[in-house]
Amino acid sequence: MVQSTLMPSVDEKKRRRGQGRSIFAPFLFLGFTLVGCDNSSEASSPKICGENCSTDQDPTSPESPDGTENDGTENDGTENCSSSDPALFQVARWPMPGSTGEDHSVQYRVDEEVTHDEITGLDWQRQLASVSLTDEDAAEYCAELSLGGHCDWRLPTRVEGVSLLELQRKPPSFDPGAFPDIDGELVLWSGNPERLFRLGSDGGLRVRSPTSAGPDRVRCVRGGGVPDSDGSRYELTPDLARDLGTGLTWTRATSKQTYADAASMCAGLQLDGGGFRVPSLKELHTLIFDSKPNGPWIDQSAFPSFPAAVSGHIIFWTSSLEATDSNSAWMLDFATGTAEATSVTATFTLESTLHVLCVRSRP
Repeated sequence: MVQSTLMPSVDEKKRRRGQGRSIFAPFLFLGFTLVGCDNSSEASSPKICGENCSTDQDPTSPESPDGTENDGTENDGTENCSSSDPALFQVARWPMPGSTGEDHSVQYRVDEEVTHDEITGLDWQRQLASVSLTDEDAAEYCAELSLGGHCDWRLPTRVEGVSLLELQRKPPSFDPGAFPDIDGELVLWSGNPERLFRLGSDGGLRVRSPTSAGPDRVRCVRGGGVPDSDGSRYELTPDLARDLGTGLTWTRATSKQTYADAASMCAGLQLDGGGFRVPSLKELHTLIFDSKPNGPWIDQSAFPSFPAAVSGHIIFWTSSLEATDSNSAWMLDFATGTAEATSVTATFTLESTLHVLCVRSRP
């Protein structure tokens, strides 16, 4: 029988300096809708976009830009706004770019100020903020940004930042046509002031404490699908968990293998017709849920046999090799949220025995 698990609720309040505005998301909703800026604060931050952004049409004009007749209703600027609460976007509600072999050359639509991702539906600030910012200033910078006719910009979540990586490129691992200034680490929202995410231009993700977090470069994001009613994230069978947002199907049980044996083990699985493989670093990131107060950072109702931490770590293999070193693979730690390659640690090599989950792209 197919079962479902409810997505965890979110109750995050982010206080902004200056105007003292709170960003509040007491619950999540199922579906893939955009939350309008004129909705209640239960669904989105209370921003009045008409005060800060250009509107899509002149309310006094007899015609809208698409040639249809204007009914005379005043446009308050909310038509081009979505929620600016990052808490609503910590789970991927889109296929992770690269997970099914998408052509990166057609991933982005670029204009002078904004880069639109055709796969995720996200709009990105094309140029980094001109100066490095502290975490508090970074969140406020995005909240105050008016760019491309929109004012609902925010800090990207971890999974959104990871979606930009092209790990086959030598660092910096981002598309230079879509993002021409890509040096330095990016500030990512974490939902917890004690866990501050930094995404390196090499693809490494690190968590730093507020006392060790210095100014960094900032790239803001907007848009994204959010759930529109209480519902499930995974469709479950006894052996498999299908992520309804990404479309990826995961084995619920884990094993421990070397890097080479992990690939053989996943390829040999015959569950539900087979077709499994070791996930890429970007795909494995989609399983992490940032709002959990303690590790492992995963939905344990969907993955009930998930391993416990040993010496503070739960490290999984990915199939992703470093672009600069084919003898070094990326690993993801579900106890800390960090990602690093075997080449940067003296602890692990490709012969180390680490945890493995298998994945397939088709349902």
